[in-house]
Amino acid sequence: MRSKAGFLCALAAVTVLAGCASPGTRGRAPSAQGNAAPARPAVLDKAALLALYATPHREDGTVLAGAHAGAHWTKWTKPDGSAELSAAHGLFADSGRFAIRDNRVCWRWSQIDSGRETCMRVMKVGDNEYKTFAPDGSEGSSFRVAPP
Repeated sequence: MRSKAGFLCALAAVTVLAGCASPGTRGRAPSAQGNAAPARPAVLDKAALLALYATPHREDGTVLAGAHAGAHWTKWTKPDGSAELSAAHGLFADSGRFAIRDNRVCWRWSQIDSGRETCMRVMKVGDNEYKTFAPDGSEGSSFRVAPP
């Protein structure tokens, strides 16, 4: 039987990670995409999403380091569409796939959201700073590409 602290930690990790793919309650994504200057926030299009997620930045793929509601996570994505996730200091892990559809990144994890695909827009908000937004415009996670 798990200790109470271990159970609560695992429960918190799953709850937070489910929020990564579910609508949040904070900011709103812009509804239209424009040709914004690099310093201004801009919703990424399909080409930019492919460059971000499917172009390896290092030998083990693209490594994204982020947070959702204060909980940190790391995702590894590969050009073949596979993805791995670690969160809660390694207490939670999942594997899945990602695809780029209609200027959105779509995730299907083995455990998160019971394997249902969820899609979100990604906005570049600064130099190597990104935010995700659910279809209703609510803010999801913030992340960076980890250096090689």
